[in-house]
Amino acid sequence: MISPISAKIALARESFGPVIDRLAANGIDLTKMPIEVAPIAHYHMGGIVADAQMQTGLPGLFAAGEAVGGANGANRLSGNAITEALVFGRRAGRSAADYVERLRVSPDHADNEHAAIALIAAGAPTRNFNTAEMLQTLQKTMQDNVGALRSEAKIIAALDSISHLIDELGDTPPGDGNCFDMRRIDWFDLRNMLLVANVVAEAALVRTETRGAQQREDYPRLSPDWARNQTVRLQDASIQLSGGPCAFTERMS
Repeated sequence: MISPISAKIALARESFGPVIDRLAANGIDLTKMPIEVAPIAHYHMGGIVADAQMQTGLPGLFAAGEAVGGANGANRLSGNAITEALVFGRRAGRSAADYVERLRVSPDHADNEHAAIALIAAGAPTRNFNTAEMLQTLQKTMQDNVGALRSEAKIIAALDSISHLIDELGDTPPGDGNCFDMRRIDWFDLRNMLLVANVVAEAALVRTETRGAQQREDYPRLSPDWARNQTVRLQDASIQLSGGPCAFTERMS
């Protein structure tokens, strides 16, 4: 007769075989030893808005896979990632090929190109800052305050921390701008992370309900007013959110 514990281990092995084997290789026997379990952020339900051809709001930019928003609703179903990549990727590739075939004149993005090149080639700031340490602070901020359980007080604290990190990061990257300058690459990575974190926190703050993975301790119930998606745009360094019970605009500080 199989014991209840052995039956549970067998069930866990069906879904998480490599994890069970890794634990066993490190001397951890799940039938005899407890292990710590904690939530971890590896996906969010947001993403890029795209039409049925995977075209985004930016002409010539097509989205595919888990970067596409709206496919999972309020909570992600495990195992969908490969399906999303194959289905959306095939459609996006075909749409992109068709777009290029019909394109007669190359889009003029000169202003954006010049601004991007100027930023990449900008002189390094004189102040010193540690992007690795700032990244750890951002990760801890989001884990503690915008994690599995959220509240207005926690989210506001996260937004304050993000604002301080943005100010500390500054407007120009460190380093000399030569090829593979990791200080400059890390700066751009962290800047993007701060923008995404800011968007997630702002959207979580205004959604005054609990729905799917959005677990608000101060609003523990579903609200019919929030049965809709939120859309976020970046306009002149300002985060603009829409799609809630009322229109609103929040500035990225």
